[in-house]
Order: sequence, then C-alpha cells, then structure tokens
Amino acid sequence: MMTIPIRPVAHPVDQHPDLLRDESQLAGTAEHLFLPRNSGEITAILRALARRGETVTVQGARTGIAGGAVPRGGAILNLAGLDRVLGLRFDAGGSPLLRVQPGLLLSTLRRWLQNPAPPPGVPDDTWQAFRRRRWRFTPDPTEQTASLGGMIACNASGACSFLHGPTRRWVESLRILLPDGRSLRLSRTGGPFADGHSFALEPRDDDGTPPPSPALTGILPAIALPAVKHAAGYWIAANMPLLDLFIGGEGTLGIVVEAEIRLLPEPAHRWGLLLMPPSEDAALELVATVRAAAGPSRTGLGAPLAAIEYFDAAALALLRRGAAGQASGLAYPVPPDGACCALYVELEGDDAADLTAAAAILARHAAAGGIRDEWTWAASGAADLERLKAFRHAVPEAVNQIIAERRRALPGLTKVGTDFAVPDGRLHEVMRLYRDGLARTRLDGVIFGHIGDNHVHVNILPRDAAELTRAKQLVGEWAVQCVAWGGTVSAEHGVGKLKTHLLTTLYGEAGVRDLRRLKACFDPGNRLNPGTLFAPPA
Repeated sequence: MMTIPIRPVAHPVDQHPDLLRDESQLAGTAEHLFLPRNSGEITAILRALARRGETVTVQGARTGIAGGAVPRGGAILNLAGLDRVLGLRFDAGGSPLLRVQPGLLLSTLRRWLQNPAPPPGVPDDTWQAFRRRRWRFTPDPTEQTASLGGMIACNASGACSFLHGPTRRWVESLRILLPDGRSLRLSRTGGPFADGHSFALEPRDDDGTPPPSPALTGILPAIALPAVKHAAGYWIAANMPLLDLFIGGEGTLGIVVEAEIRLLPEPAHRWGLLLMPPSEDAALELVATVRAAAGPSRTGLGAPLAAIEYFDAAALALLRRGAAGQASGLAYPVPPDGACCALYVELEGDDAADLTAAAAILARHAAAGGIRDEWTWAASGAADLERLKAFRHAVPEAVNQIIAERRRALPGLTKVGTDFAVPDGRLHEVMRLYRDGLARTRLDGVIFGHIGDNHVHVNILPRDAAELTRAKQLVGEWAVQCVAWGGTVSAEHGVGKLKTHLLTTLYGEAGVRDLRRLKACFDPGNRLNPGTLFAPPA
C-alpha cells in the first residue's frame, strides 16, 4: 500500500478495521488512514490528497446510523484526536460561547461542564464569571458518545429538541477546511450571509491571506424545506448565514475543524412523568392536548415542556423482557403488564412551584384521558429521573440486540428504521399509516421516539431476506406519503449513504441535481465524503 509523502504519515488501514464501519453496520474500504492531531495536519493532508485527486471520508465517533462515516475507497480522515476545549468568551448578551474541536465527545463535554478547567488564554474575569453558574449544551442525541463535529455535520437532535431545537440553533461560529485545504470562518451573527440566493466566499490559506478575488461563488437552489423537524440535505433560505450550509451538510461541503457552541444555564429543576394511557389513540389525543396547552413557545403550562416521547406496546414488551437492561446495564422501571403504551414528559425550570403547577395540569389531562393514578409515574430527583429517561435509551438497545442475534443466523440482516416527521395535523394519520403497513406486510415493528415533533421511529425487525426486502419497500411507500403530507424523510439521522434514494423522494430528480450543483461549488471534484447525500453516478 502506498503512503502519501506528507507528515503525519498514513496509518495501516488493516490495523483499524473498526474504522471501516459505523453504527449502521455498513462496511466500506479505504486505501489510506489519517489520524491527525491538529488542524495544521488536516490542512497538509487535504492538500496532498487534492494533488492526487484522491477522495476522503471524514469521521468522528462513527455513531451515525445512516452510513455517512463509512469510506468508499480513498482515504479516511478520522478526527477523534482533535478533542479539546480551546477557548471561552461571552457574547454581548452575556451568553457563554465555548470554542471546541470536532472530536470532542458529547459525554466528555458534559463531564467538563460538571467540573470545568479553564481553557488556555481565557482571562481570569471571564473564567470567574463562567464559574458562577452551571451551564449545559442542550442538544441531546440518544448516543452520548457522539462527537461534536458529527453532531454539527448531521444537525443532531434528541428528546429535548422539542423545547430547545436541534444542534443548529446552538452553533455560533465555525472554522471550515475545504477539500483543497483552504479555510473559511463563518459566524451566525457576523456572516458572511447569502445575498438573496447568491453567495460569495473568500477562502483563505493558513496564514489568513485571501485570494485576489472571491474564489467561491454560487447560487442556492430554490427548494422549499419541509415545515417540520428536518435533517435531510442542505439547509437553504434567502439571506441565510452561510454557516448553516455546513450544519447538517453531513461533511459534504467542508470539514469542521473548530466550532463555537452556545451554552445555556442549567435549570434548577427537571421533572419527569411517565404516563401509561389505555390505548394508542388515547396517547395520541393526550399528545395533541398537552402540545396545545404548551403552545408554540412550549411554556404555556407555566413551566417549559422539554420533551414528549412515545413507546408502543412492542417497545414496552421489550423492556419487560429485560433485553435492553441485560445488554446495556441501563436501570429502568419495568412497565406493568397491562400497559399498552407510554408517554414520557419532561419539565424544566428554576421555580419548583411552577413545575408543581405544570405537573398538576398534566395530571388532570392524563386523568381526563383515562390514565389511572397508579399508571402515572413521577420523578423529581436526579436518580429517579435518570431511571425514567433510561426508558428512551433502553428501547434501541433492545432492538439492536434482537437484530444482532438474528444476524448470527443470517449475516447481512439489518433492522429497517424510519426517521420521518410530519406536520402536527397528520400525527393520527401517520400512526395509522404505520400500523396498517405493518399489519398488511406481517412484519415485526417497534414504534418509539419524539412524538412531540410527530417524529417517531418505526424499527422493523426482519427475520429473513424476504422480510428485509418487504421492509425496505414498505418504508419507501411510507416516505412517499409522508412527503405528500408536507413531511420529511429524515428528521434527525441524516441521509448518509443508506438513504440517498429518499432525498430524491423528498426533492425530486431536479431538486437533487440542484443540490449536487451546490456541492460542486465547494467540492468540484466530488472528493469529499463521496456517496453521502448523493448516490454515486450509475
């Protein structure tokens, strides 16, 4: 195997077989592997790869489930070694902005926020002001070992995105390296911005020298983004801050090497309620009622409503069997035998009296929906709250364990999952769509997830190759209908390499061609993350 003559040298790919796959279980190939420790090394690597015309796949923690981090030949650029907190400042409004590298894990960041150490060069008065409060980074994907660079690339979200929104909302600035090694600095408040749907950028070399004229210009496609929670393709709007092209772009336009993320104060209180309605229809009615009471601001109950999560009968059955607990060590309360579904609702705030009043309102709505007192579980302490929240984490663990067992008998078998979201008025219809499809095809399915955003995951568990084929066909049918209702084909996981056909379902062939042309403005050789978002040419 040839080694590209730069420093650091390429590492042997065969000594790191785990870097040829991600959580999707898709596997790939690569000729070169680079494990840089700083952005200067990344620049040197990209310049050398550009001279050779070689493709490069960028990786973080590889926790994605759409195959975006899986290489298709060429080089792997794994950013796990860039994992530091680099700086801290306060903006004009008094909010802290933390400058981080892309390989920093969410779990590591959370530990740092619990016991922070001053980043280099931070003035003492800034540090003392920061230490007066406890702070949090609000995006909360299920996989806490996700890297911040990966979260930015996929615009990650989670249960509490119902209140706080996805990662995009909490990114203030980015430093990007283009495929040829030139850099861009982009800010949400300081620009650069699109001029309508036109844009012009001035990439710079490492010494900050700009080219003699704007070297990167283009037109943003005139596509309409779904008015729902959405993470499929590029985020496009007239006069937008151009950093938003890179948030959710899945690493296809440039590589995040630094980011400033915005922090919020930790609330004094978080309370959780687990409600077990008498039927799925009753659960859907309760979601609509609670969501209406909370209002668009999510604060109409008197305390912020952070999350509404759903678990169907099949999900509860998995938890009763204890499969997830045995696989992951998660400690969660076992749902009673008679429960057919559950809703997890989370409140947060600084005034315990406000949370008490909001919880009382929720309890009245629950009682009106037929939920018995003994099937309403509440948690206000940190330990009890974590046990309730473990419900959410345990279900996908159980699903993955079942598929792993079936894969031993039939290698290549995978679960088939949805990531669709629809407008508020379509929640009942989309649930009927899923139920009717599973019944018609006689496929095993588990439904759980972010029902507050009309974004539940249907995980289909095929038993053989024929069921796998039927499952993929069914999900394709569902995608067409969800798009017709004004929904999206991906609300949080992204498109990756496994769902490129769904981007065409969403935007049509002409829309995808426009998005390809946008990518070509930044990556004319299609060398960066090839196969992600867009299927390779036939």
